[in-house]
Amino acid sequence: MACLLLGSGAALAQAARPSLAVGFRPPAPDVMQQPDGTLTGLEYDLVMLAAGAAGQRLRPQLAPYGRLPEDFRRQAIDAFAPANPAMALPGCISDTVLVYRNLAFSLQSRGLTIAAPADLAGLDVTGFQNAHVMLGPAIAALQGNPGRYREVANQMLQVRALFAGRTDVVLAERRIFRHLMRSAEAGIDTSAALTEHEIFPPTPYGVAFQQAEDCIAFNRGLATIRRNGVYDEVLRRWDTAPQAKSGADTRAPPPFG
Repeated sequence: MACLLLGSGAALAQAARPSLAVGFRPPAPDVMQQPDGTLTGLEYDLVMLAAGAAGQRLRPQLAPYGRLPEDFRRQAIDAFAPANPAMALPGCISDTVLVYRNLAFSLQSRGLTIAAPADLAGLDVTGFQNAHVMLGPAIAALQGNPGRYREVANQMLQVRALFAGRTDVVLAERRIFRHLMRSAEAGIDTSAALTEHEIFPPTPYGVAFQQAEDCIAFNRGLATIRRNGVYDEVLRRWDTAPQAKSGADTRAPPPFG
């Protein structure tokens, strides 16, 4: 009976907390805005379902990925996703929501040999926002040559630049890049064969929270949707390409720490 009362008390306390302003960044298929203004997507659905399972109420907000960590540091938002310890954020980062497979993509016809991040030196490279933070010192060093290295908020620009021959290499998450290149919005022929250079380790991402109690509650909800099969159901729904192409990982990755 005491356990039931304690559980009920925790649920009531969580319900009494105000809703949390949570920042998301918009690349498909992780986060997408529908014509009616509502949001959906792989990462968005997982975060919202995990929070719901914990009794948390979230107020989602969209912003460029380059702005989210700064908004979080100045406490303009209560949480954001995706977050990683490499960002050196205050607060708490949740257990892993998704494991990203960041790759270097090039056109197969170029015959580029890229076996390590250092091999990108001297090439024209287009990365995603914060790639210089997330992908290690060799990528950070590329920023010293702004004429040959840039980071873009709109990742569809990466697709167009690579297939138009305006950049040698794109740094992107496999699932996101493959989804964008299949999109009708690409506006360019994306049938040319690609080479995927697997030069970065898999990267776990969670949700950054200002308050430890919100992080703990979210972890509880995330564990619930992993245990009851909802997590795997969402992955299957959004990740329709074969695993080798999509980067899906249906195993439960370890928490940060």
